[in-house]
Amino acid sequence: MNVNPNDTPQQNVTAIDDLSCRDPLRAFYISNSEFPVHVIHLNGLPDIALTCFANELFGILSPSSVRGYVRELLLFVNWVRQDAVALAQGWDICSEPLKVRSALREYLTVVAQCRITVRPDMLRLRAAYINRSSRTRINVRLLLASLKKLYDVLHDRGFYPFPNPMVHEDAARTMTAFRRGRQEAMRIAAGRSPMPAASGVDEPPSDLRLSQNYFRLVNTEWVPKSIDDPYFPSQVLSAGKQYGWGLREICVARTLFESGARISEVFDLTAADWSVSQFMNFFRARSKGSYGCRVKTLVVSQATAKLYRRYFDDTEHGRLGDDHTRVTTAELCRLQRHAPKDLENIPIYLTTRGTPMSASLFRDHYWRPALKAAGIYASPHITRHWFVTNALRNIETTASNEGDLSRRKQELIQYMSWRSGERTMKAYEHLERGASFGRRLKTIHEAMRRRELEAGRQVSQTPVVNRRSEAGEAPPLVGDLAFLLGEDDDR
Repeated sequence: MNVNPNDTPQQNVTAIDDLSCRDPLRAFYISNSEFPVHVIHLNGLPDIALTCFANELFGILSPSSVRGYVRELLLFVNWVRQDAVALAQGWDICSEPLKVRSALREYLTVVAQCRITVRPDMLRLRAAYINRSSRTRINVRLLLASLKKLYDVLHDRGFYPFPNPMVHEDAARTMTAFRRGRQEAMRIAAGRSPMPAASGVDEPPSDLRLSQNYFRLVNTEWVPKSIDDPYFPSQVLSAGKQYGWGLREICVARTLFESGARISEVFDLTAADWSVSQFMNFFRARSKGSYGCRVKTLVVSQATAKLYRRYFDDTEHGRLGDDHTRVTTAELCRLQRHAPKDLENIPIYLTTRGTPMSASLFRDHYWRPALKAAGIYASPHITRHWFVTNALRNIETTASNEGDLSRRKQELIQYMSWRSGERTMKAYEHLERGASFGRRLKTIHEAMRRRELEAGRQVSQTPVVNRRSEAGEAPPLVGDLAFLLGEDDDR
């Protein structure tokens, strides 16, 4: 069995963000601190404004998202304070809005290799539209979101005296005038004010999106991946067993495939989450953006639930050998009756040193090496796409009518806890329709080939003078071939 030497607890203080030591600012992350992020200059002194901003992010974002926001921000700040053009123009993140926008435009154009076009939007506000290229190596979306939040925080804290440079100065006035005009038009047409979109009475135009941002990223529609190979889970589990996965890794992989959960949600599970099913086959879990609150349910098979109980009770191959407190499923049941609060401090997955196992540790030292050894290249998040793709296939196959189909899709949206449920569902349905037509094309191509062979045999047996119809026209197209050529008009 492959036991990874990196199966160790995380260090107390880490310096991350792939920033060179020559850069003027670096971010340090300190666990169990009132201020978990410190943005430090090379001389060791903190940057007060950026440190305040980074720590405020922890109140609204997950720790992994905070690291992404801070990383992209510091890459930009360090470039501004070192680039010759930026220095010559006097650009800095603390400059007035026009200079901040000029610095960001130069950074996105020169460093990120983006193409920026300034043009009016549908409300005639001139905005900068950003198109990424194949050479773009930064996360533009995270950078824009980080900068917008940065200037909100700096302005509120008194570090930045100007308006937010990421917000168009005329946006509020123009959007207010637009909404007032729409309300007046509705009153004239229907004799009442428009209802909110959530009511279902009046839906706003789907092609009009009001935005106050000066910089706008285009072509950002999320497209899910379709994985409908029914043998994909078996291939992954087989690769893991060959690599040396134990009960812990098998439980994780089966949970990912069977529940459709994110990997971070799986490794955040505690015994308290499992206790809601009396330690059977479902867990309560947090969701993306729920700030740790348990708002969803993860359901696994009875076979996987049995593996979980075995994982807890097995000394040699399971969790019991790594747990210094020696907690078994019987002890979990006792705690549920007498001290249920204690279950919140018992993580489901432990490292070999008895510390909580992280998603990154599993991904980097168990999942990727095992699949790479088997010639499979897929991230753990692919399991979520596989789950949704197959769930939709099952729903469309077994639904008895349109009402039943709609109800089951809503149940899937609720189970997955999608914040933009209908939009996400439409993305998957669009992809599924394309894949479905691809499967239909295979049948069409086979039929075309069959008819081509039959026509070849008929031609070889027919005199040349009789190969055309009496009217001098080719015989009519039939079935699928006519469909492909657009000549299948209803008659």
